[in-house]
Amino acid sequence: MSKLREQTLALASLLQTTTLVDQLASTGTCDSRGNKVSLQSIVTNSTNVEEVFVSPKDLSTGLNALKVALGKKSKSMRNAVLYALALINLEKKLMKDQELLTKISDEINTIKGQDFFEISHSNSLARLAELYKSTLGELNPRIMVSGEQIYLSNQHTANHIRALLLAGIRAVSLWKSQGGKTWQLLINKKKALKFVNSMDF
Repeated sequence: MSKLREQTLALASLLQTTTLVDQLASTGTCDSRGNKVSLQSIVTNSTNVEEVFVSPKDLSTGLNALKVALGKKSKSMRNAVLYALALINLEKKLMKDQELLTKISDEINTIKGQDFFEISHSNSLARLAELYKSTLGELNPRIMVSGEQIYLSNQHTANHIRALLLAGIRAVSLWKSQGGKTWQLLINKKKALKFVNSMDF
């Protein structure tokens, strides 16, 4: 599979998580298929995009978001793009902190081993949220999610948002493992948009 395809799908997986975060913060709900797939990616130990996301349809929320973000009417994607850029910066800091990396990896392996709860179950979300809070949530600058207070102050929704931000970090590392770099986004913008437009999702 071409590098551009790998990078574009990995980038779509990042925008999928941040779009879901924005949906949750604004409406209290989010796309269920995209949500399940993105959360599942946290416990999928592979750097192969097609092993993490079996079908482009799994990434339809992210691919649609990417299409808008790369196009001219990207204002509606403002929050999702800001969160994505913040996650790219956060992942850079995380990679320099071996202690945090080990803590995250150990806890994810523990959650993975306890498969009596689905990854989208409220107990799993609470654990993932706690992991995010005690690791990435300690790094500055923190990601400030904006939305409706009624949803942001709901504990289950707040846990869900933090779990998806953790999935976003996973997406960044997947994108970087495919050679993704921020400056390439500007150079490859047209190519990536052409590729997304040619896909069936």
